[in-house]
Amino acid sequence: MRKYAAILLSLLICGLELAAQVDTAKVRELDSRLERYFSLLEAEPVEVKKAECDALIEAASDKDLRQRIALKAYNHYLNSTLMGDEAVAIHLTDRWFSDGKIPMGSEKDLLDAKLFAEFNRQSLIGMTAPEVPLVDPSGAHVTFPGSGRFQVLYFYDTDCAKCKLESPMLRSLLDDKDYPVDVFAVYVGRDENKWTLWMKSTFKVKASSVRVTHLWDPDDESDYQMKYGVTSTPKMFLVDPDGVIVGRNLDTDSLEKLMDASLAALFYDYGGEEALTFFEKLFSTYGSKVSPENVTEIASMLESRTLARGDTLSFKHLEGDLLYYLAGKREEGFKEGTYSFIKDYILARPDVWNNADDSLKVVGLASMLDGLLSKAPVGTRIPKTGIKGWNKTRRKGGLFFFSTTGCPVCAAEQEAADSLHLKYLKVDMTSLEKESPRTARKLLDFFDLSSLPHIIQTGRRGVIERRYVSLVEHLLFLDEKD
Repeated sequence: MRKYAAILLSLLICGLELAAQVDTAKVRELDSRLERYFSLLEAEPVEVKKAECDALIEAASDKDLRQRIALKAYNHYLNSTLMGDEAVAIHLTDRWFSDGKIPMGSEKDLLDAKLFAEFNRQSLIGMTAPEVPLVDPSGAHVTFPGSGRFQVLYFYDTDCAKCKLESPMLRSLLDDKDYPVDVFAVYVGRDENKWTLWMKSTFKVKASSVRVTHLWDPDDESDYQMKYGVTSTPKMFLVDPDGVIVGRNLDTDSLEKLMDASLAALFYDYGGEEALTFFEKLFSTYGSKVSPENVTEIASMLESRTLARGDTLSFKHLEGDLLYYLAGKREEGFKEGTYSFIKDYILARPDVWNNADDSLKVVGLASMLDGLLSKAPVGTRIPKTGIKGWNKTRRKGGLFFFSTTGCPVCAAEQEAADSLHLKYLKVDMTSLEKESPRTARKLLDFFDLSSLPHIIQTGRRGVIERRYVSLVEHLLFLDEKD
């Protein structure tokens, strides 16, 4: 059963008598419950809506009831005001109506549904925008859309009444906001004189960041009508810098909202105070001792609620914020968890972290941390040095305590070690850099000493068993147990 199984069952119970006799009150009740069902699905991704509709239709064994449900679902999503919902109507046509599994109602209705599907299936939300070769005013051939910037595809006709209203509004928006966007204004008519006049008067954009390319298809060779469903004008799309359609059937107001939101998302400020507070509260539920598995649990939970449901943007924001939070943590569980998190959720997913902002703000930081965390991992044998007591501790096993002069955290960790009556080899990196720069460089190359103190526990023959050990954290854990 799907997510809304209880509602699904109530819908079917309501409709059981529909085939036996046409009960107007029962039909109205079924329709009302269907609308309630669709409203509960509004916030779900399109793929979930498709699956839910299929489950609902499949659960109806009576052919009349099944037809009623399928047609109600089709008409709801065909006429939905939510951008992208038309993809569900196309899916229902392909899955249920085209091959006659469920009668559409009339041959004309079926033809209309098939035509709508064919004229819109190539330009749905989330799809790569189809490339179209057109002609600019000089006669040169131009293929759009491009890549690297947001792009507005605007199909219009100089004789279209709605276009005469929309075009000045679009021009004003572009001039006022000066978006870093490429606009491809496609004239669908045949009168070159009218087109020239329109370019000079109606749609002359002055904003410095906006690049406008005027195009048309005088010989009907590009098939843009089919690729973008241009059966009427105006028709407007928004394509992201990667060439993916993120907005369709837009007007100027909805374009403005979508552009503002898209630009804000593209230049998201990772690691903000609100995000760091959120993760601090989230990890506090594990107590004072966080394990690497806890980090993986959080990352996996965030993925299941975002990327697994088709919401790539929220996935990037949340996992990116998690990276920034983890970058500021020094405890063993966080550090080892960060090592796995970076590899599994960032560096292994170039298909997700795929634009310049991702590379600068997330992938770059992840790569730097990965380089540090890759130094001297558990299981590595530490090298020999000429530091007094080093090779003896290495041979027998024990704690290596790297610190620096005047560090209060180092002092706290040393006090904790002493209170626990632990034996350890202390290496003051400040003094070592003065006395033996070559040895200090050797240690810096081998260990992650980017943040001190750094405490490592080794077994016999210097094999690392734990790293990023915090003795203060261990004392807190003991206090919690008591």
